[in-house]
Amino acid sequence: MHIHCDRCGFERVYTGAQNQDGMPCAVCGLGRMRNGRPARGFTIGADFRPAPHDMLVPNYHAVRTGTRSTPSDFHYFAAIQGTAYQAFVQEHTSYVGAFTNLLVPDSEQFAWLTPYTGNKHNRTHFTQLALARVAQAKFVDNKGRLPRLIEPFVGSGQIWLNSACWGKAFTGGVQPFASVVAGDLNHYVIGSYWTMRRLGARFVDEYLKLAEAWDADLHQRFAQLVEETRTAKGELARAGENPALAMMACFKYIWLVNRCVRGTKLSPGGAVTATCEDRTAGELAALRAQERERLGAVRDKVVGTVFDFECRDFRRTCELAEPGDIVFMDCPFPDFSNGLVPGDAVSPETVGSRSANTYGTGDDGADFQKAIVDVARELSREGVTVLLCNFANPGLVHAYQRLVANGVAARDLKYYTFTYRSPATTTEAYQLTVVPGVGNRAVTASPRQILADWHQHGGDDVLAGEFFAPRQVLDETEMDFQLQYDAQQERREEEDSDYDPQ
Repeated sequence: MHIHCDRCGFERVYTGAQNQDGMPCAVCGLGRMRNGRPARGFTIGADFRPAPHDMLVPNYHAVRTGTRSTPSDFHYFAAIQGTAYQAFVQEHTSYVGAFTNLLVPDSEQFAWLTPYTGNKHNRTHFTQLALARVAQAKFVDNKGRLPRLIEPFVGSGQIWLNSACWGKAFTGGVQPFASVVAGDLNHYVIGSYWTMRRLGARFVDEYLKLAEAWDADLHQRFAQLVEETRTAKGELARAGENPALAMMACFKYIWLVNRCVRGTKLSPGGAVTATCEDRTAGELAALRAQERERLGAVRDKVVGTVFDFECRDFRRTCELAEPGDIVFMDCPFPDFSNGLVPGDAVSPETVGSRSANTYGTGDDGADFQKAIVDVARELSREGVTVLLCNFANPGLVHAYQRLVANGVAARDLKYYTFTYRSPATTTEAYQLTVVPGVGNRAVTASPRQILADWHQHGGDDVLAGEFFAPRQVLDETEMDFQLQYDAQQERREEEDSDYDPQ
């Protein structure tokens, strides 16, 4: 007799006398087993790998954008210190040169807060590919149980939103995560997620009615609403008692962020710090149309996802992690530095980690970076898999790779740290490091598979050092220059029979 999970699609055969209908699913832990075989589902083999049949796979094709770059295009590889940093990157990491050239489809569809710093890199093909492959490996290490995704710095949710949308494209239709647990110190974004869950289909219409009224007197309303956010933290804390007041605080925040100049920060008391950007009536109407589409897309994922979101310190969120989970830390970044740090330095994560206070929610300098490493170390010892995203400061690279070194040869540590250029600048380099966690053999073996898949899907051949190799093929600009040069030479030869190109 066949039974199947009504949520994740897991199915199996059983011959016992006890009725299994209604029993909890051992794979996702959320659904219930039902009698019969589903039209679409998956079984689990003896190696604990899922074998899907007729499962719906998103129509996924990575989107190529931008132009090819060389090391000389990036300031962090320039001058004497840059040359030393380039040698460090090549020796100790796997540099993904085309990282920002391959994006997920509709990469802006969940960009509900724009401008908003710190999330563009999570819309890339590589980030989502790496996360899905680690989730698949974790499923094997969990002996056929889906991991939860834990996000201690969830922000605007670009990691889990894009994973919820495209994760199945990498896994043959099997969902990569059972549920999402997240936290953030930005009380507005956490409040917005819960308001979306509470209002459902009404969320977008309710927001846009207010947005249109506020847009009619943009500058005066902007200043007024910035002032009103001084009390918003308390209003959001009392959301259970007065959900309407909390809803208004979230709507004000969304409206302010989407109409500011470069990005917002939060004051120590939780008020918004922002500057208004001039816009015409037509531009504001186009912005509201964009908000309708993007807020609707986010709302749909929020409503359709099992989640536990709360405004809390990252340590508290990490305390909820269990050995079968994956923790993705898109950390608050310190200032970028390409200065070399000795590999045997004590607490290398603190060397040169000057605070940038990017979000205004607290110090992100040396002490905070050490706290992140300390928490990640404890998680790894407990068997939790951790992915760390931060600047590729040499001290941070050394610190994160010390967390990886669990039976991994020193020469192979470079395959667990993927480095790449910032999506927005040529002056900063990022890293994504996979810390498998104790006892996770499949996750430990996954980085090589990630790089192989990256190459197969149109990315550069990282294992062969393609990005740092001399160009063998001219790009479009170089080819245009060469064609013009050849034509010039031909004209000279035609005009002067004695012309010697040598």
